[in-house]
Amino acid sequence: MSPTADQLIERYLQHLRIELADLPRARRRELEQEIAGHIAEARAELPNESEAEIRNLLDRIGDPADIAGEAQERFGVEPRADLPTKSRTHEILALVFLLLGSVVIPLVGWLVGVVLLWTSTVWTTGEKILGTIFVPGGLGLPLFLLVLSASGESCSGSGGGALSCTDATSGSARVFSVIAIVVLLVAPLAVVAYLATRLRRASVSVPA
Repeated sequence: MSPTADQLIERYLQHLRIELADLPRARRRELEQEIAGHIAEARAELPNESEAEIRNLLDRIGDPADIAGEAQERFGVEPRADLPTKSRTHEILALVFLLLGSVVIPLVGWLVGVVLLWTSTVWTTGEKILGTIFVPGGLGLPLFLLVLSASGESCSGSGGGALSCTDATSGSARVFSVIAIVVLLVAPLAVVAYLATRLRRASVSVPA
């Protein structure tokens, strides 16, 4: 058995165990055993136990927070307000750098956000891919295009006459440019908002 696979599964089960802390002990053990059994069955069917395969397996089982939420709802258990929470500085920095990193440090700032995103244990692989693909450069790229679009004018003058400036961009090109900028502005905002929502739901986690 791969030590990496064992560590990933144990971390997942520890996360699940803490998420289920609200449930009565008997219900909690029953659900823990059920999930552990599902993981063992799915693991036995894997052609190999690479880290990617194990992560995908755990993604298919479901987020521990979601499993706990469904169990709480099913058994009519209210979440306790006194459960300990883990500092999310790592994840908050990831979201900040994903969104604004390229504005402060072109490209490099966003890459820092991507590294923080992928080294977090909160988000699933699918959510990390979403954050990487749909936040290309964060707000840096659309802001750069906005400045570039605003500077797309050609100016001319003769002798001591007044300088005359006209927009060198055609109407259709300008419309397309505006739509592209709006999409590039909305996409990173929407994805970061989604990742932030997932982060809030994972209010209880396991130390890395």
